[in-house]
Amino acid sequence: MFITFIIFALLFCGASVYCFFKANYCACTKEGDCDNPVTHYWLSAITSAFASLALCCIALHSQYGTLLWLTLMISCFLGGYISAKTNKIKRKKNTKPTSALLTNELN
Repeated sequence: MFITFIIFALLFCGASVYCFFKANYCACTKEGDCDNPVTHYWLSAITSAFASLALCCIALHSQYGTLLWLTLMISCFLGGYISAKTNKIKRKKNTKPTSALLTNELN
């Protein structure tokens, strides 16, 4: 029973981090449309994090549950950050510089 609570807490942590990154991406790319703090992504990030905290505290009581929740959230955020950085590097490698595109068109 406790293991299932922890597994669901990990799933909610992942969902919270996904929604948080999606909300930040939306706020950076679509200024004015979704940068207010009450969009669906922000609300789902907060409620998922709260549900994850509640499940961790139910499974392991308040002190150890909070420590487990912090560990889960940090590891999920670190994984998302590393993934975003590697995707950014891959996109830079696959794109050609604009000067190379212009010289190919002129020839």
